[in-house]
Amino acid sequence: MKKLTVFSLILIFVLSFALTSVVVYGAGDDVELLDPEVSQKPQGKHGGTLITTLLGDPKTFNTIIAQETSSTDITDGFVFEGLVDRHGVTTEFMPELARDWEISEDGTVYTFYLRRGVQWSDGVEFTADDVVFTFDVIKDEEVPTSTRDVMMVDGEFPEYRKVDKYTFEVEIPKPFAPFLNNMTTFIIPKHKLYDAWKAGNFNNMWGIDTDPQEIVGTGPFTIGEYKPGERVVMLRNANHWRRDPQGRPIPYIIRWVRVISESQETQALLFENGQTHFLGVRGIDYKRFAEDAEKGNYKMINAGPTFSTNFLVFNMNPRNPKLEEQPWKYEWFTNLHFRRAVAYSMDKNTMIDQALAGFGEPQWSPVSAPNKVYLNEEVKKYPYSLEDAKEELRQGGFTWNDQGQLLDKDGRRVEFNMVTNAGNTVREQILNIVAAELRELGMKINSTPIEFNKLVNQLLSEWDFDTILIGLTGGVEPHSGSNVWPSHGHLHMWNPVQEEPATEWEARIDELFELGATATKVEDRVKYYNEFQEIIAEKIPIIYTVTPNSLFAVRNTLKNVEPTAYGGVTWNIHELYID
Repeated sequence: MKKLTVFSLILIFVLSFALTSVVVYGAGDDVELLDPEVSQKPQGKHGGTLITTLLGDPKTFNTIIAQETSSTDITDGFVFEGLVDRHGVTTEFMPELARDWEISEDGTVYTFYLRRGVQWSDGVEFTADDVVFTFDVIKDEEVPTSTRDVMMVDGEFPEYRKVDKYTFEVEIPKPFAPFLNNMTTFIIPKHKLYDAWKAGNFNNMWGIDTDPQEIVGTGPFTIGEYKPGERVVMLRNANHWRRDPQGRPIPYIIRWVRVISESQETQALLFENGQTHFLGVRGIDYKRFAEDAEKGNYKMINAGPTFSTNFLVFNMNPRNPKLEEQPWKYEWFTNLHFRRAVAYSMDKNTMIDQALAGFGEPQWSPVSAPNKVYLNEEVKKYPYSLEDAKEELRQGGFTWNDQGQLLDKDGRRVEFNMVTNAGNTVREQILNIVAAELRELGMKINSTPIEFNKLVNQLLSEWDFDTILIGLTGGVEPHSGSNVWPSHGHLHMWNPVQEEPATEWEARIDELFELGATATKVEDRVKYYNEFQEIIAEKIPIIYTVTPNSLFAVRNTLKNVEPTAYGGVTWNIHELYID
């Protein structure tokens, strides 16, 4: 994959954006916006170019099938929107494409009243037909979307219908506490994608080679240009339905240039040289950036632990195509004592000190650290101890030869590959620390970073990896992980899309997610999700490492910013402006 590796070339590209003409879609003359959202932020200035970075190229612009942040960081919330959203500071639900909603007394019927006069970026009016179409696509078993897993209620996809042009109704078989969170699902345009879907070609639509003008959304921006390995240019959606305090259309920013960087070092270098407006700062860089904040005219924000997680996952999938050649690896990875030994070898204090420069904390649970409602802090923990790790290996039938090499019960040396995504230096450092400790246990570890989209393919479609260090974005609602934790989930990474649960403990997790989703009292939901966390910590199909703090450096010229661990810097991108 081609990437910019020379700083001077990046500089040339960034400066050249000022010479690029702006193409925006004109507002439709025959559609009247009756339900705008009016910003409560201080009045901003229209115009200007926002410049930020992306770590790696997107894989698709199709939000329905996208499963990697390299794609969704471009599309979700910026090009496409949901009926409802969560506030970036409070995390509370707020209206988005739906101006309001009602829930029946028995909790089974949700009625959404859509904003009237909202337009797609090409001027076509957004209506309930688009919402119905989006649900049709998600329900379609031929479409590989993990959203379908999240939508299921009691094993059934919800019933849904158009009541009228601006009213959409969903009926579920029984009360389902997380259902409103499901309505953050991003809506796609029927008039652009219906024919392709009916022809069975939806999965090939809106790939990275698509003409950007063909990709339309209701969000504050459109995709104006994509140059692989160089940049994504996003343009202000002139038809957007939000307004500033004076009643003028927003977003304020006209153009958003997102430079594709090959590494976090390149991202830091661009910001350090005054070429980008904000940066997610690594812990190892925090002190240096803090010292230069006044001179660089920016402020530093420590927003506390992120909602994201970093973890190690072993391939326990019996459908792994490499098992014909190396069946013994399946025996190792499905051996609970082996996985516990790896858990005990996690030197999390060193990870925090070296990879995060002290700005982080150990992660033990599948629920994000800031989620104080559902986080179970009493789960089983595996404090760093190579002696405990060795004892677990002995119990698992492993031994050592005279050279200290770890052998399995058949006398075969334990050797496997560990990968993570190249360019993410935090994960690269964590991977090196993990590999070093496993080598202390006598294992032969081949550790290497690889390109992110290649890693995602190995994890989600090829199923031929040994071990991957990766992460999930996390969130407020535990049920959002129903594409990960239940056995049928597309992101059930160690053994995905199971027709029947492979183990009793996975079957119990399936039950707990159903119980947690249908419980109406928070205390009952906490009980079910507590047990789920205890099972994961006991069986450790995923071995957690450390959680970094959300650290940001933001130019003082970028106004109306309110960075948080949940929403980042751009959760209110429509209100940001450059002074």
